[in-house]
Amino acid sequence: MKRIKLNKFFSFIRSYFLSGLAIFIPFIITIYLIVEITKWLNTFVNFTPARFIKFPDFVDPYISDFLIFLLAAIFFILFITLIGLATKNLLGKLLLNAGEKTISKIPLANTIFSTMKQVSKIIFSEGPKNQKAVMVEYPRKGSYTIGFATQDIKNDKLTKIPVFIPTSPNPTSGFLIFLEKDQIKELDISPDDAFRLIVSGGLSINEEENIKKYQF
Repeated sequence: MKRIKLNKFFSFIRSYFLSGLAIFIPFIITIYLIVEITKWLNTFVNFTPARFIKFPDFVDPYISDFLIFLLAAIFFILFITLIGLATKNLLGKLLLNAGEKTISKIPLANTIFSTMKQVSKIIFSEGPKNQKAVMVEYPRKGSYTIGFATQDIKNDKLTKIPVFIPTSPNPTSGFLIFLEKDQIKELDISPDDAFRLIVSGGLSINEEENIKKYQF
């Protein structure tokens, strides 16, 4: 009898411990990433005019550091915005082309730059407009996987549509396949929802509000 009660007790502890862990870990990882990203962004302070700002001695050091970081972040955003604005006029385009030609002459730098340029272009410029969550029959008949069509499925100029298939739970890697249009099923979910499903390994379906959404 005591052993049965002890087993129930440990089963109770294990069950709720795992439930608590499932809630606790995302918070810890999120806080950790925010702290690390903030530390990384702080390194840019010395490259902005914010480094010349001096606050009176009576201002708390934590407050002054935060205000300097905030000003540095504003300067950084403005700087990036000005770069984007400059590339829209003739002079900016000429300077950009000159910089790209210079980098293209350096073997290793050319490969890295070309790859990062394409990734940045997809994520920051073209991604939201072109990506569409789709389902394809892959890797075998009767087996289905979720991917992202990187071109408009209704594009008459393409006979086959490129579909990026991310791996789960790490969607930063994956592979590209080209499929006939009739082999691609468009899903009535946003790319964000599809991404969340992939990262969670399908566990996000367990949430009550998502059950109907993921009935493909």
